[in-house]
Amino acid sequence: MKKLYVASITPFDGNNQINDSAMRQLWDRNLAEGADGFFIGGSSGECFLLSREERVHTFELAGEYTDRTEMFAHVGAISTEEAIFYARKAKEMGIQNIAATPPFYFGFSDKEMAGYYYDIAEAVDMPVLYYNIPSSTHRELNPSQPDLAALLKSGAVGAIKHTNLNLYQMERIHDVNPDIRCYGGFENCMVAFLAFGCDGFIGSNFNFMLPQYKKVMELYLSHHDDEARILQSKSNCILDAVLKNGLCASLKYIASCQGIQVGEVRTMIGHL
Repeated sequence: MKKLYVASITPFDGNNQINDSAMRQLWDRNLAEGADGFFIGGSSGECFLLSREERVHTFELAGEYTDRTEMFAHVGAISTEEAIFYARKAKEMGIQNIAATPPFYFGFSDKEMAGYYYDIAEAVDMPVLYYNIPSSTHRELNPSQPDLAALLKSGAVGAIKHTNLNLYQMERIHDVNPDIRCYGGFENCMVAFLAFGCDGFIGSNFNFMLPQYKKVMELYLSHHDDEARILQSKSNCILDAVLKNGLCASLKYIASCQGIQVGEVRTMIGHL
């Protein structure tokens, strides 16, 4: 069964603190729309702009929903120690899935990068979702590289969030280990990802457009290919406007227009 997980935004209140009530409103609405679960603390959740306490608090909130739905907690960090800290906290809250971007900035080798995933998986005694987003991490997941191929075969990585337009790479990952679940991270290419055998999607725009994308997937899987492509194109026209004005800022603006007060994006630089 193909699944759709919402890559959740992180709501803030007027004091720039996490807005628990708004987070629950968003999750409740998405569940009513048919979401299979949530990916929290990822790029749409402004992960690296959150403090340690805030990241842990989002896990606490997600823990309230683990008896109702499936949760992925993103624990990625530059240091293995910090990623393990988050992973253990998420597991303590009952979160079923741990996800992590590869470590970045310092130019770690493929062997070091693989070691990071082995260590996280061992620390929580569960496989990790590899969050493959090279546009942000500047790290490519090359399944033909020996250390990474061994990682993919090892069981330490159980799934991939493939936020990458390289569908050939996704197919090669499946070829290395057919048991790895590959989730598309670009819902604007849903039809193409499905044609290459992805196992579902983890999407940012599901925050406000889940029913439309759910319909795209249903049409494609029921062999109504032309209708699926037409609805995909219409959805992409909306996505164009979202991306033009900034993904996170647009998602928060739309949520506020829909009556859920989620605040603004975190400031990354001060006023010049």
